[in-house]
Amino acid sequence: MGWIFWIWYGIGAVLLLTIGVPKMLDFSNGLFLVFYALYALSLIRRSQPQYNMSDWSVSKRETITFSRLLMAAVLMWLGGMALEWMGVHTGWPFGEYEYSSILGGLVFGVPWTLGFAWIAVVSSGILLASGRAVTDSMRARLLRAVQVGVWIIILDLVLDPVADARGFWTWGGDSGFYGVPWSNFIAWFIVGGVLSLTIPIIRLDLSVARQSVFLYQGILFMFGLLAWQQGLIGSVIAGVIGIALAEGSYRYDRRQQVSRV
Repeated sequence: MGWIFWIWYGIGAVLLLTIGVPKMLDFSNGLFLVFYALYALSLIRRSQPQYNMSDWSVSKRETITFSRLLMAAVLMWLGGMALEWMGVHTGWPFGEYEYSSILGGLVFGVPWTLGFAWIAVVSSGILLASGRAVTDSMRARLLRAVQVGVWIIILDLVLDPVADARGFWTWGGDSGFYGVPWSNFIAWFIVGGVLSLTIPIIRLDLSVARQSVFLYQGILFMFGLLAWQQGLIGSVIAGVIGIALAEGSYRYDRRQQVSRV
């Protein structure tokens, strides 16, 4: 799945940063979200579930079962779409906004691909927050949920202003962060953390961890460049910070993992 995503990413990045995506290729915007979600899920699928053991060396060499991952993905899609529908029609919990059809056909005012966007950002946050917990418990999942929320907020500080400037969706006011209300970021933090509870605590080997960081950094890099084009310097700074934090977190977790061997 990775090579499909990166090819789509590369073509999309070139178009977005130069001539823009031609009208006849508008469908590719929504497919990008689908491929992003599937790639992040495939990385989780390659991870190991953690059991209630204190020693990493006795963890069983298993991967998350397909049925378990599919159920979690369905719950994230439904939860994300339900909240988006509520947000579009009531303004709660994200704020006043409306979608265009650029990201795909609208289902009661919400592009059907937005459920995949939620799967993508939550799964990406889970992958970045999975380097330290060694047991699967509710306490561990809650602590990870906080980390996931932070990673998602950093991502949204870059994505949301760019998407608004590009016409993917439109916010109803001018207050907040480049017109994006602060309530949106609070909601993403809470909702993203809650949705992350659907995935058990996992352990990543170094290869999967490296790919997970590249995925997160790649999204921030592309949208950071788009933010630079739009003059959204605050989003550019958030992107640079996010890239640096993801790299630092990976290097720290790698040292910790090596020290346990």
